[in-house]
Amino acid sequence: MYPFTAVGLKSGKDNVTTSSPGLFACKKIYFQTPFYGRQQVTVLASVGHTVKSQTPRNGAAVWVEGAETSEFTVCIVEYSSGSNKSLEVNWVAFNAAPHGSQIGSTSLNSWTTGTECKRIDFRQVGNCFP
Repeated sequence: MYPFTAVGLKSGKDNVTTSSPGLFACKKIYFQTPFYGRQQVTVLASVGHTVKSQTPRNGAAVWVEGAETSEFTVCIVEYSSGSNKSLEVNWVAFNAAPHGSQIGSTSLNSWTTGTECKRIDFRQVGNCFP
């Protein structure tokens, strides 16, 4: 794990190992130092394979559960035959939206079959860029 901490912002990476059957795993990750106050903690995570390979990789989904001021749980499911190896989870956590950012959510229909796309329009916020 390579943690980074700034005021109201923390980031890091960790390995999660999935195994057959199901190619699913969850892991509790603890912040090196907890967030202060009672604001809600938001964690964004992405997943990748830790071992380079010449063969194409199957996809994986990652999600976060139970984000608290001192910890969160990250879960991964691999598709198809999977790697049965460690997957690297990169994460960033914050308890207040970083200046200039827009945070929100939207819902999609079941993603287990087919494809669904959804347009997300960001609200205009002054002149952030020249």
